[in-house]
Amino acid sequence: MSRFRLSPGGKRPHEPWFHIGTLEVTTTWLVVLLSIVGIVLFAVVGDGTVEMNLLLFPPFVTDLGKVWSLVTWPFAYPSVSLLDALGIFFFWYFGRDVERDIFGRVRWAWVLALWAVALGLILVGLYELAPQWAYALDGMSLLGIMTLLLWVAEWPNRMFLFNIPAWLIGVVYVGIDVISYIGNREWPLLWDFLIGIVVCGFIARQFGALGDYPWIPRLFGVRRRRPKPVRSTGPQDRPAPRPSGPTVVQGPWTPTVDPRDEARMNELLEKIHEHGAGSLTEAEKAELNELRLRRRRS
Repeated sequence: MSRFRLSPGGKRPHEPWFHIGTLEVTTTWLVVLLSIVGIVLFAVVGDGTVEMNLLLFPPFVTDLGKVWSLVTWPFAYPSVSLLDALGIFFFWYFGRDVERDIFGRVRWAWVLALWAVALGLILVGLYELAPQWAYALDGMSLLGIMTLLLWVAEWPNRMFLFNIPAWLIGVVYVGIDVISYIGNREWPLLWDFLIGIVVCGFIARQFGALGDYPWIPRLFGVRRRRPKPVRSTGPQDRPAPRPSGPTVVQGPWTPTVDPRDEARMNELLEKIHEHGAGSLTEAEKAELNELRLRRRRS
């Protein structure tokens, strides 16, 4: 059996683009794999020619016409450090939730492409205003932080290690980046980062994200993907086997699941999915446990 196969159909947003063995290559995984390819090229080629054609350097765009670098810069690695690895990790860790619960694979691919182009154009625009500000964009660090901040904006009250809320992690990370740019006097990168947060949030809003922030303008109506509701695993959801003998008429003793219980359970589970388990009150937690016990008994 081939280890590389296309995903059959691929019509649903949650389906992967293709499989590599048992790995489902979604948009998030595809970007991660391309980033790993960029790191391998840095190690194998070693002379920097490939990276210089992939990274975004404003004079190369304006003077040499390397416009493709507006899209390829996240996969360029003229050097490799721990920060690059963390950028890839953050993108993978938070990008999975963003892709699965908000966008789906196609919209997420569009959002990432537009993010890369927008961040690149901002830096090129800053170079046009001040030619001495010629800095390069490369690697996944910037897209990784934008993905983290989008995740935090969508689920600000989710808890991390030591019960630290997500919004505090976002504030700390933005603060560290701002202090780093200021300390290194990297003014174009600082402005690219700050303006990029606004622009990337606007782009994400157009594709259905950030629904809790109505003050962000929305130019066209793309609805947010909703997570699939949890279906009961009771006997009524299983296909009935073809009878091989006399038909037995089922009477009123057949166990059933109350559809109202099922609807209420889906409502509580969706609340956990959106805001974390800590968003449930004690009464709602007790109610959820009782609903689970009823379904097991049915």
